[in-house]
Amino acid sequence: MNNNDFYGFLEGRKKSVTSDIEALSADGRTDEANILKAKFNVYDIAKSVFDTTAKQSPDSVATAFPALFSRITGPWNTSLETAKTHGDDRKVLIEEAKLAAVAEITARFAKLVR
Repeated sequence: MNNNDFYGFLEGRKKSVTSDIEALSADGRTDEANILKAKFNVYDIAKSVFDTTAKQSPDSVATAFPALFSRITGPWNTSLETAKTHGDDRKVLIEEAKLAAVAEITARFAKLVR
């Protein structure tokens, strides 16, 4: 796997989300922009997790990254369900945005390690 491909993907997604945040902010849609900021942070989390696994176990990063990333992001599913149960619509939107980023990252990583 070429690490630069994964880093490039993460940076590209961050730029895209940043553009969306700026557009929403310019339109006065602050709440929606703030939700996307949570999504933006997931790409940084993925980069940090990838860096950590690549340094600790470069030969097994293909399995180490998904395992650690899942351990960190897995509780967000529970948080989403709790928010739905309590009718916390804002939290639901935040968790859905974060989980959308997780799905993108996981899919791209899987494609890159094939």
